[in-house]
Amino acid sequence: MIKYDSPNNVISAFNPIISLNAQVRQTVNQKLIEPKLRLFFQDKGGINSYEALDTDKIKTEIEFLDFKVSYIQTYLYKELIQEINKDSDGKINFKPRYAISFDQDLANFKEYKGIKYGELKLGQSPILYIIYIDLQEVIKFIKELRTNISKPIETLKVVKTPEDRRNQLIDELVAVKHREYLSASPTRKSEIKADVDRLVNLSRQKIQGNSGQFRVNLSWNTTDDLDLEIHTEGGVINYKNTTVEYHESIGKLDVDANATTPLVSNPQENITWDKIPQGKHTVSVNFYRDREKKGKVPFTIFIENGDDSRVYNSFVEFRENFKTRKVAEFKFLDGQLHITNLL
Repeated sequence: MIKYDSPNNVISAFNPIISLNAQVRQTVNQKLIEPKLRLFFQDKGGINSYEALDTDKIKTEIEFLDFKVSYIQTYLYKELIQEINKDSDGKINFKPRYAISFDQDLANFKEYKGIKYGELKLGQSPILYIIYIDLQEVIKFIKELRTNISKPIETLKVVKTPEDRRNQLIDELVAVKHREYLSASPTRKSEIKADVDRLVNLSRQKIQGNSGQFRVNLSWNTTDDLDLEIHTEGGVINYKNTTVEYHESIGKLDVDANATTPLVSNPQENITWDKIPQGKHTVSVNFYRDREKKGKVPFTIFIENGDDSRVYNSFVEFRENFKTRKVAEFKFLDGQLHITNLL
């Protein structure tokens, strides 16, 4: 995944190609990137008439695998359209966006004042400019800085947050669903699109609850009451029994949603351990109360275990024999955690 954090941190933790110390990063932005932006927007109302695109909305064909540029543009277009609205006086509340890209395949780039750019339009009005920066130009610029910067250029270790891990897995899942969408029936397409929308919205949310040494997080998008349950050799962790201690490891349900008011439409439940639990454990989702009467509720389970984190996407139904869905089984043996998929 390639992300671009522009304009203030074009080269940053969002971009794994290059990660530089703060002094070099600031110099690159101020001396190389920002002058290009100001020159480009000089006779387009000035850069202050535009707003940087949220980096979480920038996706490339790397994330959509075999998808074409036209699809990526359609995706961005839909994201931007959702943000256009009118106030009570009928005035449109929207600033055109811009984004920095090192990806020369992201758009059909044109050239203006020596700067390559692509654009998305609503009618005749541009709603997004994509400014292409040649990565080799950035590297050359950095090399020339060496003699002028007292502190040596250092690479910084990029620390992944739990959301980073979850969202990377969600992006991979969305790409799979898009491929499925292409050959699906009209009814199935509608269902896939709804699930993709749910996953995209989930990727914008913070993970609730503690992380601990090991975590299992459940999310869904209705006011129905789903329950996260983990059956362990030391007992069951759920809303009835929120804490289980077994072999000096404490497992705790620290977020329980939609059991009572206030009800939320983006609920999560979270179980965490202070250290990796011994023994064998089974992760399940139980459909406890059907408030919205849709019968079928999709859910996502995120198991956070560092580089071996997992995302599971499934559903439960409010009818006999389908109310409980076993998701995964994990066990800690000989100093290693083994996770088995049950879906």
